[in-house]
Amino acid sequence: MSLRQTVTPDALLGRMNGTMRSANRASALLGAVGGGAVMTVAGSGPALLAVTLVFAGAAVVALCSPLQTAAAGQRIG
Repeated sequence: MSLRQTVTPDALLGRMNGTMRSANRASALLGAVGGGAVMTVAGSGPALLAVTLVFAGAAVVALCSPLQTAAAGQRIG
């Protein structure tokens, strides 16, 4: 979030934060419905395995991301 706010012009910060919050809430809704569907169809074991794989994949993406080395506090553009 800090990098997003750093690279976003001041005049657009409210719009950017509102858009990101809406996307976050929509993703949470879809994840809850999808998780419930997987749990209903496949059972708790496969559902928990799927959640574990998704979070492990997210961790790998975060660890390999160039954003870790992005200079904090520098305005771009």
